[in-house]
Amino acid sequence: MINLGLCCFIGIDYFYRVMKWLKPDNAKWILTISITVFVLIHLVYINLPPCSIHVWRQCNTLSVAQNFYDESYNILEPRVDRRFEGDGITGTAFPLYEWILAVIYKFTGVHYWVHRLLSLLLTITAIIFSFRFLNNITSNKLAAAIASCLLLWTPELFYHSINAIPDILALCAGFISLYFYSKKERNELSTTLSFLFLTVSGLIKIQYLMIGVFHLVDFIKSKIVIKKLILQDILIFICGLVCVTTVFGWYKYSLDLIEKSNLRDIGIELRPAANMSIALDTLKKNLISDFPELVFGFANTLVIIIGCYATSIKKSNKYLFHFLGIFLIYVAYHILELRQMDVHHYYMIPIYFAVIALLYNGIEFLYRKGKFSFILILLIAQPALACIRIIPARWGKADLGISATFSDQSKLEKLKSFIPENARVVTGPDESGCIYFYFLHKKGFGYERPNQLTELKDGKLLLENYIDRGAEYLITSDAGDIKNKMLERYFEEVIQYNEFYIIKLKK
Repeated sequence: MINLGLCCFIGIDYFYRVMKWLKPDNAKWILTISITVFVLIHLVYINLPPCSIHVWRQCNTLSVAQNFYDESYNILEPRVDRRFEGDGITGTAFPLYEWILAVIYKFTGVHYWVHRLLSLLLTITAIIFSFRFLNNITSNKLAAAIASCLLLWTPELFYHSINAIPDILALCAGFISLYFYSKKERNELSTTLSFLFLTVSGLIKIQYLMIGVFHLVDFIKSKIVIKKLILQDILIFICGLVCVTTVFGWYKYSLDLIEKSNLRDIGIELRPAANMSIALDTLKKNLISDFPELVFGFANTLVIIIGCYATSIKKSNKYLFHFLGIFLIYVAYHILELRQMDVHHYYMIPIYFAVIALLYNGIEFLYRKGKFSFILILLIAQPALACIRIIPARWGKADLGISATFSDQSKLEKLKSFIPENARVVTGPDESGCIYFYFLHKKGFGYERPNQLTELKDGKLLLENYIDRGAEYLITSDAGDIKNKMLERYFEEVIQYNEFYIIKLKK
């Protein structure tokens, strides 16, 4: 009983000290501690190969980076691996992430930890600038820091923060843009820098141009108050025009590259739902499951609800229309890309630019009401829930969502040793068209499903068509291909290694 009482006393004393520590002067310390814990957890998984859900997107990104490193650093000519007999040049979103990664490879060599560390650094930078942005437009530094901490631990960002997806760089550039534009003493330099980073964000992923609504609403509001143009207004107009023209110019160029090469591994198109029934089912799933569980996290969802209430009763909402504008554009974008929103949750990351204000308002409301214990619980619960949701399902299990041979580096190197370095190959069945190519570090012809090699193309079996176009080897994980009598006559030599078959093809 005495020990129990002592433990309770220590616990209450510690809790009291933490409560006293929740004050504006310690805002940066709270953010620093949260970021440090975040980094330490992710360093455990820093050497993992691309794996788990959306591994295909990771491999697409990494293959483009690898091809910059191997073949050419011309950022205007991104290349994919499933290039058939061509050079692989095709259109993509602006490949700045991939190009930066390729440049880093020059100094570090190609290792999995390189892209994971790059994404981690970009994520941390995004969160730091989200705090600095909030600090520019609000009065409670502690609430701004806690809101950024909560955003850091959203499960979707927790997962993708060490993955090779360009969206992380777009998110980072977006928050930097908002920081520069919201500076209390904004000048010509900060305005130009803001639009520069907005352009970068939009180039990487065109949907991130929605951040520009903040700039637009601010411009319109300022003109209502000051009914004449000043020099900075002209600068804003010119920068905005250059930004939009540059982004849309790149995507026009990119679409032209796709049409020229007919390589469509990285699609640039709108993907709405096929019909109303599917649309409603997807939206229902998004609202009931995806947003609260993955995109925000359950603890954050509660803060967002509180933030909505706090916003509705606020007497002064200086930036209400700024964030409402971003949210409305996001809703339109979400509906236009609804087919992607079924399982591609990273497409929802732009909503963070709108909800960061609700997170702040929710925390600021709790702070004013003296609910310090509740704030502390949130700071503990959100990281715990993110770890519970992501680590066991994505990184902590034996099946990483890729071939066991791919996940073991020594086995992968052995597999690759059976294939001449510059051989043009056929590989599959791989629905993604990129996973096998990336891990094998090969180029050539892909097929997506079993028995596809026996289908006719231009009056010949698909495999024969590929051989005529330069294919030298077939690497398959489908034993049915090996036993297929229609294909046997094209095999010169067959080697089996684990679940893969490496076949030298007859000319």
